[in-house]
Amino acid sequence: MNNILVRMGVVVGVLVAVQLGFVYVFRLTNPTVVPPLKSLETFPAEISTEATGKWQGIKNTDEDERDFNYAQVDSAVSRRYTNRDGRVVLLFLGLYNRPSIGLYHNPFNCYHTHGFTLLESGTRPLKAANRPDTEVSVSTWEKDNKRCVVVYWTEVGDYTMIERQDLLGAQWAMRGKAKWPAMFKVLIEAPGSDPDQAKMDALDMAQSVREWLGTVQPSLD
Repeated sequence: MNNILVRMGVVVGVLVAVQLGFVYVFRLTNPTVVPPLKSLETFPAEISTEATGKWQGIKNTDEDERDFNYAQVDSAVSRRYTNRDGRVVLLFLGLYNRPSIGLYHNPFNCYHTHGFTLLESGTRPLKAANRPDTEVSVSTWEKDNKRCVVVYWTEVGDYTMIERQDLLGAQWAMRGKAKWPAMFKVLIEAPGSDPDQAKMDALDMAQSVREWLGTVQPSLD
């Protein structure tokens, strides 16, 4: 009788250990997503920078733009910023609880699908006072004889990603953590016939966005 009880105890103990193991693995591969300290809607509608001056933003109500960028996003804000010289910068700031989905919706997929022709692409360094230095995607596109410069990146905490394979590095760096911050997608478009000015405007806005995102990162303790 005692042997049977011992065996039953061992079996129960093994089953409990296996179950706990499944829970642990699930938490590692499906971490809890911690939302930012502020909603994306609180991103400033007025931006002032040393390089390009003051920009005033209003909500972007372009329906084509909504279909273009909003696919599978969990929350987002879209603005059209204009400066006193009449130059325009379009900002899309999205939040994804599943990074793999957000990384799929990048400009190299979406712009091409919507009839844009890629003229140039590469990366540029991006510095922000309160964040680690990083690199972002900078590309030039054309459609209907009109050109635009697009600055793009995604980030999870301080880990920046451009392509889907970049997620592997972030996952490895954050391995073992049961909590992750949500993933932000940043897409900035600067239309205009002067690509150098458009790049300056877009990268200047990118610095402001990068700094602001650093202020809303949640504590994962």
